Parts: sequence; structure tokens; C-alpha cells
Amino acid sequence: MNIPPFGVERWFVKYEFKVSLNIAESCIQPFTVRELCELCEEDPADLIDLRVGYADGLGSEDLREAIAAMYPETSPANVLVTTGAIEANFLVAQALLGSNSRAVVEFPAYQQLYSVPASTGAEVRLWELREDNLYHPDLDDLERLDPAGEPLAMLTVNHPHNPSGARVNAEVLGSIHEFVASRGGVLHSDEVYRGLTLGDQYQASPSARDISPDAAVVGSMSKAYGLSGARIGWIAGPEALVRRCGEIRDYVSICPPAQSERLALMALRNREKVLDRNKAIARRNLRILQGFLGRNSDVVSGPVPHEGVICFPRYHRPPGDRRPLPPSREFCGRLAEERGVLLIPGECFEREHHFRLGFGYDTEKLDAGLAVLEQYVDEVLRS
Repeated sequence: MNIPPFGVERWFVKYEFKVSLNIAESCIQPFTVRELCELCEEDPADLIDLRVGYADGLGSEDLREAIAAMYPETSPANVLVTTGAIEANFLVAQALLGSNSRAVVEFPAYQQLYSVPASTGAEVRLWELREDNLYHPDLDDLERLDPAGEPLAMLTVNHPHNPSGARVNAEVLGSIHEFVASRGGVLHSDEVYRGLTLGDQYQASPSARDISPDAAVVGSMSKAYGLSGARIGWIAGPEALVRRCGEIRDYVSICPPAQSERLALMALRNREKVLDRNKAIARRNLRILQGFLGRNSDVVSGPVPHEGVICFPRYHRPPGDRRPLPPSREFCGRLAEERGVLLIPGECFEREHHFRLGFGYDTEKLDAGLAVLEQYVDEVLRS
């Protein structure tokens, strides 16, 4: 497989466990097992007797039923439980693409979503989500990128969007599905942040399976549900595609871990309680982030998300100051090495003079990290 290093993940390997204030994580604050059991009114002692052995290669029937219940026209036969969303996205690309196929992927994006398709030998066209359009999909741009009459194997979307947090509405998602279906392809939708809304006035983003049972949806317990270490994700899609993904997964991870499946099932059976806990953390932390952005709007700007716990601000000089900017790898590297605060440089998303910031973790650490960042931008961008 000819594939480049994964920028975001290599950055985490370099710094994640060496800094004191990590405000780069893209997940909500993880549960402890005890905390999850208490919220779900389960006895933690019941987990001790779980046998540490191989599990069902498709995922347990109970868990696939719980996942299927979140989507219309979906049964356990339409669901494959995977080792996180990252395995699910990998399997979908491997199942749908090859050297004589073509894919369209939203961009900027989590690098896996375009690097893995390219590694199959497929032609990959990047559908740019523009900052001046708040990273919302522009259907006219899509039509220009991919003229009618050319076959298309897969079109990948990711909303709420990583790294910007931008949402998509049902009307636009329906038009995207019509576009890819008219070219004979599959709509592949990474929806790992779905449900983590940041205000009561916002509904969760629609699922592509709300639009069509032909869509292939990827979900995860990591981002919105607070179980990132459990490494449980899934594919919900057409039965033939799900079956093919299962056949490929035999070569990768064989089966999901039974203990993690048990935690995931507990959380999904108490989905409203879990999301209420997580939305409370995200909304409290969003207010802190908005304060930071407001105080520093002369040097840091960009759209604030309505769903999920990541944003992708641009950094710049104050108005009238034309001095060159430090590249994002230098900007974020110095912050990590000299101040102990972790951000993801925009370079990891092939977008310079940006950084990805996560605001879903511990509130005190976010507050402390933003205080250091505020002093840093004053010194580096204003002084």
C-alpha cells in the first residue's frame, strides 16, 4: 500500500502524552467505567466476569440491533461493528474502490478520508469546503468538480465536519445523494460527531441513512459518546456492502473486543442520558471558547461550530500589520514544546495558518490551556 504518513496521528504521537494541557483532542471527556455504570444504573462487578476471548466477527447481535435502531430501514444485517470509525472508513474505501474507479471527498478533511481512497489506486477529486462559506458544502462547486456522465464509485462527506464543526441540512444532503446516485456510486457519510449539539435550538445533523437506505454511514462511540478508548465503531449500509466489508475485516482485526462491545451497548441503551451528560460538558466549554475567541478576534477568527467539540480557527496579524506569519507547524510546535499546550497545526489538514482546537475535555484544563494560548498569541502575533 502506497500511503503517506498520517499528519494528525503523527503529531499526536509526538506530543500527546508529553504536554500538560491537551486542547487538541476531538472527543468529549471520556467516561470512567464506574461513571458510565452509575449513569446507566449497571453494576460494574458484572463486567469482571466477561470472558476475554474472541467475539462475533460481525459484532454482537444485541449491539448491532441497538445501532440499527438509530437509522430507518436498517436491520442488524445492515450493520458491521468495527474497531473504531477509522477501521469502518478504511473498510468502506477498500470495498468500493480500486485502480479503475473514482471518488470525490470533501476537503479539508481527516486525512484518512482521502489518503486511503488514493492508496487503492482510485482517482480522488477533492471537493473543497470554503472558509468564506463557513465550510458548508457548495453544490455548484461539486457540479463543476465532477461533470455529468462520468461514473463515480463513492462520494465521501463528513458532517459535523472535522476539522471545522460545520453541519449539513437534510436538503443539501439529499441533493448530494442524488448527485452520487445519478453517477452509479455510493454516498459514504462519516457521522461520528452527530448528536453532540451545542444549543437546544439546534437539532442533530441528519444521517445519510435518513435520506436513503443505499447510503453507507460510519459512526463511533468515540466522539459524541465519550468512549474513545473502547474503540467501537460501525458501518450501517446496504447488506452486500456490509458483508464485503466484513470479509475484508477478516484480514485486519477479525472481531471487535467483547468488553468494549458491552460498554457500547450499555451507552446506547441509555443514549439520551449519555448525550445529555456530554452535551452539558460541550456547552459549558463552548462558552469558555467563545470568550477566548471574542477577546482575541483581532488575531484569531473563524466559524464557531453548532455540533461537535472541535473548531478550526485561522490566526493572523492585527489589522494593518503585514509582517509574515509563522507556519502552523512552527506556531503549534513552539506552543507544545515551550508552553506545554497542544493544538493540531493546520498543515495536518493541508491548510496553513490555522489550528484545530478541541473543547470537549476537562473544563479546568481547557480554561488553563486557553489562558496560556491567549498569552502566546499576544506575544507571537501582536508583539
